[in-house]
Amino acid sequence: MSGLISLCMISKNEGTRIQRCINSARPFVDQVIVVDTGSTDNTVNIAKELGAEVYKADWQDDFSHARNESLKYATGKWILFLDCDEELDSNTAPLLRSSLFKSEHEGYWVKIINIFNNQPGTSLLGFRLFRNNPAYHFECPIHEQVLPSVVKYSSLDKIGQLDVTIFHYGYDTDKAAAKAKCERNLRLLNKSLDKYGEYGFVYFYLGVEYQKLGEYQRALDYYTISLEKSNLGESYAPAMVRSMVYCNMALNRFDEGIRMCEKYQGIYPEYTDLVYLKGALYFNQGQLIRSLDCMNKCLTMGPPPNRYFSSHGIAAEKPLIYIKNIIAAFIKQGEMLINQGDRIAAHGSLVHAYQQLMKQPDEKLFEKLIELNLLLINSVENTCNKQSPSN
Repeated sequence: MSGLISLCMISKNEGTRIQRCINSARPFVDQVIVVDTGSTDNTVNIAKELGAEVYKADWQDDFSHARNESLKYATGKWILFLDCDEELDSNTAPLLRSSLFKSEHEGYWVKIINIFNNQPGTSLLGFRLFRNNPAYHFECPIHEQVLPSVVKYSSLDKIGQLDVTIFHYGYDTDKAAAKAKCERNLRLLNKSLDKYGEYGFVYFYLGVEYQKLGEYQRALDYYTISLEKSNLGESYAPAMVRSMVYCNMALNRFDEGIRMCEKYQGIYPEYTDLVYLKGALYFNQGQLIRSLDCMNKCLTMGPPPNRYFSSHGIAAEKPLIYIKNIIAAFIKQGEMLINQGDRIAAHGSLVHAYQQLMKQPDEKLFEKLIELNLLLINSVENTCNKQSPSN
């Protein structure tokens, strides 16, 4: 073998994105391989101009087949695989080479950040780097995986984690294109059931696609099957639980969502997203104190470990937005109770608002709180005056 790292990619009509991907990896790899499955745009020419070796292959309705074709041409000791809509983070990419020279591992997880509207949206770990070994190959026509093969021919303790980040940009803003992609994925996943139906991950990805389509009950049905077939230690299991909670919330099944959060927090105690979702569920039920406790806990917990699929800002701006809304709800509640003459309950609501505002100040909410406190004081004074005996 020559060289340390071979970048392996597959493409079809990726002319608008492949340049960014190859340019981001080129300084850190020794070989760039692109297996093209039928581009009719300028993808092939761009890849060749950037120094990639381009090979053509017939599309066989199977992503793993195309991935395995790319492995045939790799000469590096290690394989890095990327999608055309991805980009290596230039700040962390140098760790690739420095970490691999004396590595005793067979493969590595890296961090993937999904970009939405040019901002970080969610993050997760992806298995993207492994030794060039003829025994290692991709499986499953869609959401293809190489990790099972690497573990099968080595061992789980040979899998490590690198502090390398990949940015993923491939979320279609075009609704028609996104729907067509989901429908293609569903077709390939259903095709996969004949061979991989005993495994939970296929049902998990079926749930993912139906959730993208907004078919939350159908998504829940597949997630439930996957949960029954999966070990809770599987890399996708925490994300699946998170998605099940989200689907329950979308279906207004708040109690069931809360029950799931409480059950699985015991299994995934560092998963901040479950605490956040529980707080959102409580908020939808009007349980402001419980919701506030959850959002404050998110701020204390911080982001979950990288192994968990998580929303960006889950321990900062996201709970802070809810906290602001909860404070506003307490103030609104206090105003309503004052108008109803229930001053004791009104005072309680305003105290909750005040206590949280001391932690997260907000000028407009403070002004409204002061206004209501003055109204409450005047209400009490007026009542006292009415009850005082006349001279």
